[in-house]
Amino acid sequence: MYLEFAQANWHLFLALIVIVGLIASEPLRKKAFGVKSLSPMELTRVMTREDVVVIDVSDKAEFTKGHLPNAMHIPLKELPDRIKTIEKFKGSPVVLSCQMGNKASKAGGILKKNEFTNIRLLEGGVAAWQKENMPIEK
Repeated sequence: MYLEFAQANWHLFLALIVIVGLIASEPLRKKAFGVKSLSPMELTRVMTREDVVVIDVSDKAEFTKGHLPNAMHIPLKELPDRIKTIEKFKGSPVVLSCQMGNKASKAGGILKKNEFTNIRLLEGGVAAWQKENMPIEK
């Protein structure tokens, strides 16, 4: 019965396999790049113990709506061209954020390729930060 259903709806099963693969690949991609994710609560603890550099890779409109306090704004599409402006932070803890976390993950790969060694991502992005009632700047 299941086999007949699968044969009749092969395209749905193919879509399911692709979606599951994409969902599973995100944590693996972060691990392959050596980038750690931090929850908003973990990030606040790290920020009190370490001198972190926060880089928001959101586009301008998202950044204007709200970002982490003292975050440096470098949109993802500009990051490769602006690496030289942040090279001095290669050995420092760098926290990447964006609205939902997707752009920050891509930015982590870019920084890793440019020899940044201590990269962290804000898990869930600014949206998760706000959900935990953490302060934002506008």
